[in-house]
Amino acid sequence: MRHRTEKKTQGARGFTLIEVMVALAIFVALALALDSTMSANVRGVSRFEEKTLAAWVASNKLVELQVYQQWPENGRQDDASEFAGREWFIQTEVAAGPLPDTRRVDISVGPQPEGTMAEKHPVSTLTALLVKPMQPATPPPVPAAPAGGG
Repeated sequence: MRHRTEKKTQGARGFTLIEVMVALAIFVALALALDSTMSANVRGVSRFEEKTLAAWVASNKLVELQVYQQWPENGRQDDASEFAGREWFIQTEVAAGPLPDTRRVDISVGPQPEGTMAEKHPVSTLTALLVKPMQPATPPPVPAAPAGGG
């Protein structure tokens, strides 16, 4: 009886350690790139949210000046406000406007910094022109009702 030697087929062989390590290195590089991209995206969305909320706070301050018909004095005023569960600082600078009876108002808003010595960095600034409110006209006198009613 004769023994035949069978040749081993090339398809049955597994991956070498080098091939596995190269594949793993490629996978790690792709995972790190994806993580970096996702982190940048999250930071961008967070920054956009912060800027949007600060713009709303500035708009609310401007509406407050308009609704209460206050004629602001020239100068700077610092305020604080809470909006959307966050603390905000508001810096309002008022200067003479380009026309008579107008005021230029610059409202800068940013998140309230932690600690008293921390520097404030506004993330949104709104500039507007206010016109001096008109003084309400004196209402005409109400005629007295005739005595005797009739």
